[in-house]
Amino acid sequence: MSSHRGIGPPIVIGGVGGLAWATSLRGMMAQFAGVDSTFHWFATFGFILVPGTAMGALLGWAFARRRDGRRRGAAVLALAPFVMAADPSTLPLLAAFIGAGFLFSGRSRRWVRLLAGISSLVFLAAVPVGAAVFFADITTPHGAWLILQLASLIAVPAIAEIVLQYAPTHTGEAATSDDEAVHPMADRPRAAG
Repeated sequence: MSSHRGIGPPIVIGGVGGLAWATSLRGMMAQFAGVDSTFHWFATFGFILVPGTAMGALLGWAFARRRDGRRRGAAVLALAPFVMAADPSTLPLLAAFIGAGFLFSGRSRRWVRLLAGISSLVFLAAVPVGAAVFFADITTPHGAWLILQLASLIAVPAIAEIVLQYAPTHTGEAATSDDEAVHPMADRPRAAG
């Protein structure tokens, strides 16, 4: 059963969430840079705020498609974090967001999911740990807050990808259309190994 409810509200909600995430990200970057931080229309808006808003809106659209049982295009929309790739140095982090979701997706062989997913989760955890060791003094309230902000900013898109790509394991019952939206093979037995 597939009900095609309005996709506007999820896209708007996702876009607002993406904008909030991106503005917080820019604020954190300013904190790390300190007095050397400068804001520019093109760099701040074109590389951070607009792509962050677009990422949120695309994730909102993907959730709406999954909710409505429409699988066409859902896998492409799961690549939404890559709209933040205006700076190529962000690609490993953006890929790790998607890899974290892939771990729980039920697609591909288990060893491929484990290899991609666990390495993604380790990378995502290593970023705030590395920042705590090399860039911030976590023994001060400011440093601890900064690392918690960084960890939270990393967790939000990773959790969104995990929820979006998650394929529950079914025991004897058929997959619902909601599960099939992103995982058309969710109710089929998985190949070992």
